[in-house]
Amino acid sequence: MRPLLPLLVLLVVGCEAELLVYKAADNEGVLHDPTPPGVQEWGGEEPGGPPPDQSQPGEEPPGDPPPATPPEDGPPDKPEDESDPPPPDEGGDEPEQPPPDLPPDDGGDMCGDFRGVAAIYNGTPTPTHLPLLEGQVWAVGSFNGCSGALIAPTWVLTASHCGLGNNASFCVDRQAQNPGTCFGARRVVNNPRGDMTLMELDRDATVAFPGLIPIPVFTDQMDQSWIGRTAEAGGFGQQENGGFNEREFVAEPIVSLSGDTLTVDGEGRHGVCFGDSGGPVMVIAADGTVRVAGALSNGDNSCVGRDNFTRVDTHLEWIESYTGPTVVDGAGCGEIDVVGRCMGTAALFCGADDTLQTQRCENGQACGWDVGAGGFRCLAGADPCGGVDTFGTCEGATARWCDAGVLKERDCGECDEACQIVPEMGGVGCQSNPCADLDYLGRCDGDVAQWCDEGVYKTQDCAAEGQRCEYVNDRIGWFCN
Repeated sequence: MRPLLPLLVLLVVGCEAELLVYKAADNEGVLHDPTPPGVQEWGGEEPGGPPPDQSQPGEEPPGDPPPATPPEDGPPDKPEDESDPPPPDEGGDEPEQPPPDLPPDDGGDMCGDFRGVAAIYNGTPTPTHLPLLEGQVWAVGSFNGCSGALIAPTWVLTASHCGLGNNASFCVDRQAQNPGTCFGARRVVNNPRGDMTLMELDRDATVAFPGLIPIPVFTDQMDQSWIGRTAEAGGFGQQENGGFNEREFVAEPIVSLSGDTLTVDGEGRHGVCFGDSGGPVMVIAADGTVRVAGALSNGDNSCVGRDNFTRVDTHLEWIESYTGPTVVDGAGCGEIDVVGRCMGTAALFCGADDTLQTQRCENGQACGWDVGAGGFRCLAGADPCGGVDTFGTCEGATARWCDAGVLKERDCGECDEACQIVPEMGGVGCQSNPCADLDYLGRCDGDVAQWCDEGVYKTQDCAAEGQRCEYVNDRIGWFCN
């Protein structure tokens, strides 16, 4: 790490697991909330003795953050505040015209097709992979040291190692930072067979907080067919710049299902970390709705590796013995519109009654563009877009997406752009590449350090930390000192 590592250590020691996207040459991630005194590393609270070892077999027990020594295959980590260039205005109205770096979708150039700004229907304030309703985003809350999810009007799911007592408070808010609406505990019930806790609230949260929508638990059984599907984790925790108490989400592939553990992989780029323990991992169920599939238990100390969640499906009987049966009637469409999207082996679209519709693609069918329906549905024949939906995909530096049955693509690198998810476009697209003339060693703009990490533009405001931006050495480059 750069010289800020000692500061980061002070901030994260005693922290629960938390969402991370912190900065490293080979590890890009973001930490999401530091935890209060008395809570120890990655998965344990200290009531007077060492925290329980929540490690999985063959995995090192969680401990202190990774050492400053960089991996042999890349430069050292840089703490970051992930203050990327400000995104375009995401106000309620569609912009009157695309930003300068987003040409109108009226053709193309030598790099390929242009993709214009699209309206986001019922979108969440924080871009996510899953179609969460706005009220469901608010359902991811904080225990000021751990995270949790409202799964029923009076019930929250979290982790046992958070050590919650009857004086615990679960806090939510519409804003992402510093949730201010808190609920007390009527009772706290720890699962005797897994790292999972239910907290019954002292009142109905959906009544006390209008618009708040619980995220129901996953009621199907997971099998090995789930390996490779994308899940999304959410929580509060320390951020890469030392900030905390801000709700964040991260999408990662499921790589293992073993016993009562679901494992996702940050692939060295992002993940969960100190402060997110107990937070939910969410998936799309067979009915097309977003469900909580697990609660964060423990993970890799790098915070950009593999992280383990205690599975809901293996403990469903225990959960519903307290919460009652999980019933989802008339689920909303979230960001899914009538055109729909392909999600794994299912087609999701918004029906005429504004409820989410799901088609399971079976018997040789696959999700693709249905000319007759004017949207993405299950097809038995050829898909003109070859399995790519309107959200699209980045294949290296090339953005590919389906536009009304026509496969579009753009080589972002050819025009010195980067392929990434662009919320204003409603999927992947190309944006100007701020790393065109910047490398990992970076530069100083006044007392703001700027550098690029694997094509991702990063900054750190040194003055905000009482430091100056200057050249540190030929391994770290320009940074705060």
